[in-house]
Amino acid sequence: MGFNGKSLILIGLILFIFQIANFISIETITPELERAQVLAAIASLIIILIGFLFKQFEPIAGEKADLKGENKFLYDRNMPVEVIDELAWGSEAILTSTAAAAILIHNDGANILRRGITSSNEFKPGETCLRSIKDMKLISLANTKFYPGRDEFFNFCADIPSILVVPINNKAFILIGGWSAKCFTKSDEKWINNWSKKINNIFSRNKI
Repeated sequence: MGFNGKSLILIGLILFIFQIANFISIETITPELERAQVLAAIASLIIILIGFLFKQFEPIAGEKADLKGENKFLYDRNMPVEVIDELAWGSEAILTSTAAAAILIHNDGANILRRGITSSNEFKPGETCLRSIKDMKLISLANTKFYPGRDEFFNFCADIPSILVVPINNKAFILIGGWSAKCFTKSDEKWINNWSKKINNIFSRNKI
């Protein structure tokens, strides 16, 4: 069992039950024993409370979606070798080390890389992607089911449950789709955001 909010709640309940059972079984109760029992009960309740608070901050990932599309690796072969190598390495790392199902990199009106479960349709950025590069801020759509602008991403990967839009510069961004809702962690977002800065430096060196 992993260490999480439920684990803490269970541990607290077990300790609370044990101290009650111990109190009932004692024949002679002294003031020292009463103080110890009260402290034990308080400690158990604090553990349970921490468990509930911990549970509040745990992302609840949804079930893995049955995504429609082919598993592809498409890229612009006219790009410099340094750029191709970096995008190939980074996209593979994201697909294998996170819950990502699909990746698209868009630059200056062209989709220069598509990898993972992808649609055969041509993707064109809409309001959400354009806002991301305009504000230069990562946009996380933890559950696209409730996002009114989800149709923008149909040609990226139909019915994708969650999406990250990560700006590279004012004309390029990374689009990442997850297998399930709420599947990307803050660590994932931080790592990918840092990678986008590295890509921007490589683009600048190669005048892309």
